Amino acid sequence: MSMSEVNKGGRPREEPTNVRSVRLPNRVWKLVQKASKSSRSVNEYIQTLIENDLIKRKMLKKSERKKLSSKTSTKRSQ
Repeated sequence: MSMSEVNKGGRPREEPTNVRSVRLPNRVWKLVQKASKSSRSVNEYIQTLIENDLIKRKMLKKSERKKLSSKTSTKRSQ
């Protein structure tokens, strides 16, 4: 992997992203954290929920869904 393929944070670029902030009540955030501990990070969990809803609404095709990283896939299969 060349240095041009790595962003300043040291992670490989997958697709362009924007940093966003979401304000949630503490009780909801704690439930999200708990639900996401089983197999993925909080960000990936939230992204999966959003993608599922967009697919249900026919705004996103299943083939356009973000592919889970191999690290996450390995973790889930254990």
